Amino acid sequence: MVEVIENLSSQMHRIQSIAPKMNKIYKILSLSTVFLAILTTCLAQDKPKLAVADLEKHTYYFEIADNKLEGAGARFLTDEIKQSQFVLLGEYHGSMRIAEFTKAAIPVFSAAGCRTFALEIGPVSGEILSRLSTNPDQAVSKLKTFNSKYAVVGKNRTFTPIPFFGGVEDADFLTESRKEGWRLLGLDQEGSFAYVPLVDEMYANLGAKKQAEIKALYEQVTRSLSDFYLAGIADGKGHYKTILDSKAFNQFLTLTEEGSPKNKKIADAIRFTSEIFYMNDNNVRKYYEANSDRIQYMKRSLAEGFRKLRFDTRKDRMLVKMGAVHTGRGFSPLSLFEVGNTLSEIAAFNGNRSLHIEFGARYFIEDGKETDALADEKGFLYRYQAFLQMAKNDQWTVIDLRPLRKTVFYQRKFDLDPIIHEIFKNHDLYIMPPKDRDATPNYTLKP
Repeated sequence: MVEVIENLSSQMHRIQSIAPKMNKIYKILSLSTVFLAILTTCLAQDKPKLAVADLEKHTYYFEIADNKLEGAGARFLTDEIKQSQFVLLGEYHGSMRIAEFTKAAIPVFSAAGCRTFALEIGPVSGEILSRLSTNPDQAVSKLKTFNSKYAVVGKNRTFTPIPFFGGVEDADFLTESRKEGWRLLGLDQEGSFAYVPLVDEMYANLGAKKQAEIKALYEQVTRSLSDFYLAGIADGKGHYKTILDSKAFNQFLTLTEEGSPKNKKIADAIRFTSEIFYMNDNNVRKYYEANSDRIQYMKRSLAEGFRKLRFDTRKDRMLVKMGAVHTGRGFSPLSLFEVGNTLSEIAAFNGNRSLHIEFGARYFIEDGKETDALADEKGFLYRYQAFLQMAKNDQWTVIDLRPLRKTVFYQRKFDLDPIIHEIFKNHDLYIMPPKDRDATPNYTLKP
């Protein structure tokens, strides 16, 4: 600290030597600004990293056995979930472990009165998923049949029509929610590989006479969509402009939506989805507009879902499972106020609380190898080191971020990566699973 003060003194003498050339007000402002800048820089160099000792009294561990949360962390989580009107699971997609956690959390929140499950899928996909899981005991097999019929095989992965429901474990938590009598609510745009099942849905909603009249057009459109998929996979580019401009496709939408509110809803969803994906094209690059429109669509879907389900925002509870970028309160990493913030404000306005959880992984299997994210100091995941250092390979870890907010934001005690800083702002708990892997495929590929 002595060196810091000496450095400050040296800098102040230098500034004072040129100060007579300034007018009085400018002199005072300049001296104050430079002094604060130097002080902030010097003190920032002395700030410690977030250490195990800072986190350990706010960290809990638990296990999941026979679909039950067990251990000290389980008791903490159970209490937190039961006290909340909205519980938001901010996930990284494709995780077997997060699906496992979701399945175990559903009975806990159900016991507290939750009956609504909001998901990062389209409203029409939500209705299809509800229909496939009407009989919960058949949900896994029916979803497998659906995925197998519409899956599109890419270079390094397989794309299923309803995003984030391509795994057995995903179907398992869906089954659990439906056994508890929960209603499903899709909030997002439709999936990029949902077009063919949505077209099939529209065609099936028609009477036999209308089906016969447009059968040739229907077959032409489904073949064209399959070609669009394959072309997009081959060249790595989106072909949504081609879809938007397709005369046959637009003719099909127009003919099938006439006089059919169900099909009008699907056609509008397809058009909106295509516009969003098109704006995200690398040649268009309207990323902010795409994200802004998408988030507004999520909020409209939420409002419409509340009305449809007669959801009482003063007291009814809801579980939300989406990517973590959408589940936080405040300004999101996309520079938008998202659904997480909306639900936080609704809960607070009605004297209730929301619980915002973000998931992260230290240990996982990648390309058949066990990986520790902290083993690569140059890797992106190492930026999460402040939290990942608390993770265990064989147990679930939950860190309660709320008690540290005063220290982080008011006392500004720690030198934090901006990513960690944002998580402290937007989420309440940070959960890390034991060794994770991709969900088990719930589809059979055509030979």
